[in-house]
Amino acid sequence: MGYKPEEYKLGKTKIFIRFPRTLFATEDALEFCKHQLVARIQATYKSCLGRREYVKKRQAAIKLEAHWRGALARKAIQRRKWAVRIIRKFIKGFISRNKPLCPDNEEFIVFVRKNYILNLRYHLPKTVLDKSWLRPPGILENASDLLRKMCVRNLVQKYCRGITAERKAMMQQKVVTSEIFRGRKDGYTESLNQPFANSRINEGDINPKVLQLISHEKIQYGVPVIKYDRKGFKARQRQLILTRKAAYVVELAKIKQKIEYSALKGVSTSNPRDGILVIHVSPEDKQKGDAVLQCGHMFEAVTKLVMLVKKENIVNVVQGSLQFFISPGKEGTIVFDTGPEEQIYKNKNGQLTVVSVRRKS
Repeated sequence: MGYKPEEYKLGKTKIFIRFPRTLFATEDALEFCKHQLVARIQATYKSCLGRREYVKKRQAAIKLEAHWRGALARKAIQRRKWAVRIIRKFIKGFISRNKPLCPDNEEFIVFVRKNYILNLRYHLPKTVLDKSWLRPPGILENASDLLRKMCVRNLVQKYCRGITAERKAMMQQKVVTSEIFRGRKDGYTESLNQPFANSRINEGDINPKVLQLISHEKIQYGVPVIKYDRKGFKARQRQLILTRKAAYVVELAKIKQKIEYSALKGVSTSNPRDGILVIHVSPEDKQKGDAVLQCGHMFEAVTKLVMLVKKENIVNVVQGSLQFFISPGKEGTIVFDTGPEEQIYKNKNGQLTVVSVRRKS
């Protein structure tokens, strides 16, 4: 007796399964695959929904980007047009810069003025001696001259307010030195940057006996010197002390010579840079004779002496030789020469010979 096949539907398809084992296996496989089929269907559906949403957002983003890029492009075009107008206007202003002020060159001239003033503030001179100045454009030459004069005036005013009384006195002495030695004596130019001192000798370096002898006079200046004897021309270490009324040549505790300013006849020095200084006295005043000195600070000493005597025309800068008073009816001679080395000696004729090295200016 045969087995009747079981009818089994799979969707719209009818399948006849003959054996029960096959039927059961098919039903088990169907039950097992239902969840996978449902998950695949859900995934496919969700992917369709997600892709639809993505495409929608993508199209919206593309549209926004297109609008924004268009706005940026229009802004760039407007800026470029503005730049072109400005450049054309400045070119036209540059071409007509020398013409009277007009709409074509007005903005260019304003720009040039502003730019020059802003650059000038970083290139202003810092001192009165600084003569540098930023070169102005042609349209600002008059204004630049006025600004330069104002700047110099302010620097001078600032310098004058900041200067001390001591430095002012020193500069006044430098002016006197210039009137005496400028263009007349070698070494003057090199001495300009060397400030004068109130004194080259402290009161502690002066012997108390000498201080007691000249206590009635106020010491104005002192400097170490080398004194040459009027006869043998021997070199002696001395001190030159200037007071309000007289000049003293001092040896330790002894005053070797006192020269009253009223008896001062003149001061002579040589053209070379040897430091020789001769103080001439009047023979009628019973003086010992002229003082022949060598001073390392000759410009300073002569200036101090001239200012105390209050006579600038007493200084004589000589060349070759000079005569000096030794005693009544007797005179000596100093000969000035140049050589490879500096030296001072008495020559065969009994004259004091001073040899100095001439330096290139």
